Amino acid sequence: MLKANEVIAGKYWIVNSSDGRKVGTLRAVDAGYEFFDSRTNTTSIFDTMDEFKVLERGEVKEDNALIQGYPTGVSDPVAVDHDRLPAFTKTKTAKQVFVAGYYIVKFEGMGWQWAFAPRLATVDKYQYRGPFLTEWEMNLELKKYKRGNIDGKIEAGDLSLDTG
Repeated sequence: MLKANEVIAGKYWIVNSSDGRKVGTLRAVDAGYEFFDSRTNTTSIFDTMDEFKVLERGEVKEDNALIQGYPTGVSDPVAVDHDRLPAFTKTKTAKQVFVAGYYIVKFEGMGWQWAFAPRLATVDKYQYRGPFLTEWEMNLELKKYKRGNIDGKIEAGDLSLDTG
């Protein structure tokens, strides 16, 4: 049976197969309910929602499961083996890999920026620090790096003496 996760109360649902794959959308229309099946690119009209197991918004899981103790922002992450970082995908069939936790990433031309559960490709490509368990810890580190005050030391050229 297909599961319909309510997105907009009484109007719009995301439809998943029993194994969790997204298979389409369902929306309320004048004639009943319109189901778009993304597997076949077809649209069907149903009089009732009896063909679907409807999950109300309150039944959808909290979106903050942990991988190796770090937050993901995803309700059911799938852990991926990685030698250094808490890596995961958002679904069993996903190809894009993310890393759990809060990070600071040094982008070219932008300097240090914060990131929550960024793509693994991003932290592989750019200089980064993390993961951090909380946004608070990440913000403390980000402020140090933005000021140039790394490891409690101020880098040369960051101080100017006022000789009056």
